[in-house]
Amino acid sequence: MKRAAFALVLVTLVACSDNTLRVIYEEAPLAEQPDALGPTIWVDEFQQRTVEASDILFVIDDSCSMEDEQEELAANFDAFIQHFDGTNLDFHIGVTKGDLEPGATDDWGILENLPDGTKWIDADTADPIAAFNDIANVGASGSGECEMGLQASFSALQYQANPGRPNDGFYREDALLTLVVVSDEIDHGADETTIPLFPSCDGIQPNEYIPWWSNSLKGAGNQDKLIWTGIVGDRPGGCDANGNTADEGEGYWDVIDGVGGNHLSVCSDDWSEFLTQLGFEAAGLKTSFQLRRIPLESTIVVEIDDEVIEEGTIWTYDRTRNAIDFPIEYVPEELSILRVTYQLQEDTGFIVPDDD
Repeated sequence: MKRAAFALVLVTLVACSDNTLRVIYEEAPLAEQPDALGPTIWVDEFQQRTVEASDILFVIDDSCSMEDEQEELAANFDAFIQHFDGTNLDFHIGVTKGDLEPGATDDWGILENLPDGTKWIDADTADPIAAFNDIANVGASGSGECEMGLQASFSALQYQANPGRPNDGFYREDALLTLVVVSDEIDHGADETTIPLFPSCDGIQPNEYIPWWSNSLKGAGNQDKLIWTGIVGDRPGGCDANGNTADEGEGYWDVIDGVGGNHLSVCSDDWSEFLTQLGFEAAGLKTSFQLRRIPLESTIVVEIDDEVIEEGTIWTYDRTRNAIDFPIEYVPEELSILRVTYQLQEDTGFIVPDDD
């Protein structure tokens, strides 16, 4: 997530990396400094976001090696959706397959049917967890040739969302959009083949997908309405743990880096904490707030609605991401104002300690 005097800037989380809210920054005038050469006091101010509507799309690889991962996702869906309970959030949750048949573009990105024939879970769904368990287990009978989570999501939110197409009504321009790709493969959109009877996958590539996602889908300047997440293979080299193996998520990592997305290893032994945090994000709440400048850590002061909050169990500073993090039980409430004041590290000659 990224962001000067009372200007609104949009920012973007990984691992749960930051996906941003409305962010306000104010740099104190020079006259407020102890003297002209004194350290600059910088203030970052955030308002905890609240949203009225949220669309969540899961793109799930249905190739032959994905049964365990589908079961893991379904088993932890309650951790994700728990944050929607007791709210007036207008949500849509849909699933589409990520292993696409070459050339069958008219079928790419269609949402899976719920048992009642509808295509997404919403506040009227009698048992959202049972419904998700049904549609998330998309099977493992895909061709295994063209696992293309990028193309599947593009088709689901573009072509298939057009009036009269199967996904019409799922995607809403004004809603917060959370996209979750689950795959143990690379994205094959860029694959080409000269083998007879095996056509090229011919899917969208990261260099086309990133500007579409960041600037075209919601319009330029609306990145705070977008959360991109890849539950894919680690880098470098993929992963092999907990009975699961995965290639490095090539293509997906380009997008994670390009849009400031989130990542969970598809080989992780526990998806619940990650999905809990992602559920907060999808419901419109933030657990992490990225600072605009590098602080002198000993000078950081955090206030919520003008009350100073002590560091430790309530908040911590993550040096790697330059962010103020809150555990789930202390997440700032909707519309609360978070104010972070600090001296700039660059004014002090301070060297960041080496964690190693």
